[in-house]
Amino acid sequence: MSEETENLFNAIFELEEIRELLRQTAPSHKLTDEQKRKLSNSILIVRESLKKLEEFL
Repeated sequence: MSEETENLFNAIFELEEIRELLRQTAPSHKLTDEQKRKLSNSILIVRESLKKLEEFL
């Protein structure tokens, strides 16, 4: 798998993790400390993956 494709799949996977977290905490979205940590980590991975994808422009 190419690096571009891998970064794309990493970003999509983490966005799905975020969607699931928000679904589990709906409607108030009050997150526990562990959920906040997971959300923060997922956002970081998405940002890193997108940054790597931007390098191909």
